[in-house]
Amino acid sequence: MRLTRLFAAAASTAMAAGLIAAGAPAQASHLPESNAEALEILADYYQGYWWDHTDLTVAVQTVRKAKPRYIAAVHDAIETWDSVLREEFDDLITLTDVTNETRNKQKADIVLHYAPSAGGQAFSGYALCGASSCHNILVTSDFAGEAAYRPEYLGFVTLHELGHALGLGHATNLEESTDLMGYGWSEEIDPVMSDCDLDAVKYVFGWAFDGTDPVKPPENGPYDCSQS
Repeated sequence: MRLTRLFAAAASTAMAAGLIAAGAPAQASHLPESNAEALEILADYYQGYWWDHTDLTVAVQTVRKAKPRYIAAVHDAIETWDSVLREEFDDLITLTDVTNETRNKQKADIVLHYAPSAGGQAFSGYALCGASSCHNILVTSDFAGEAAYRPEYLGFVTLHELGHALGLGHATNLEESTDLMGYGWSEEIDPVMSDCDLDAVKYVFGWAFDGTDPVKPPENGPYDCSQS
């Protein structure tokens, strides 16, 4: 898999943390194992939140004061998910960045807002999704009274929130897990995009892999990572 600019800039730390195995294609069987016990499924919490199509689009909205290298990190996170999904699932699921292709960002399936200080001291990101759309992803890089995140860390936060947009909830052992969907990673500990993350995406989009019409939501979660 081609490293994005985000991971090229942090290649040594990302590889050492096992985010993407060096030289390995982006397939679940080649991705690191997860230390998450299970992953929640967002459809269990947001009624109607599951996708009835697989060619997803995402648009980014930013504030004027946003710095270019931080904006680039957000776009790199989208590119990373898209590359992993395409390679793992043979282009069946895609996540296309349409930021520069549409004036009306709200027409995208997923709208990601980058506002550096919007979260104050409360949060660094959140995703509020509804029926077959997710127009309210917010990522930030500045905590009030603290130094701004490095761009790579903003990229990790964006990867996490995009995981929610795809339909993944948190790791059930939330505080301990360094899985991408856990909270156990930090500025010093990089997250792990794992086999469980990709297998859970496949679980969420089960109808597409079964070759059936999208007439019902995924089975209730959580998805047991021991199956990966």
